[in-house]
Amino acid sequence: MSAPGIGKENHFALPDLASVAQLPKPVRALVYLVMLSVLTVAALSALLATVVVIGQLTGAFSIAAFM
Repeated sequence: MSAPGIGKENHFALPDLASVAQLPKPVRALVYLVMLSVLTVAALSALLATVVVIGQLTGAFSIAAFM
C-alpha cells in the first residue's frame, strides 16, 4: 500500500525563483510585487493575531465584545 498522492502528478506547483528571473523585467516586477504583497499581508495578520492573543491573555480586551 502507498500513501495517497504518491506517484500522482501535481496539478498546481509554484515556480522557483530561477524561472522567475528569466521573465521580462515588467512581468518580473509584477511577480515580485505580488510576492511582497502576500508576505506583507501574512506579516500583518501574524502581528494582529499576536496582539489579539496577548490582549486575551492579559484581559485588556475581549473578542466577544468586538463581535
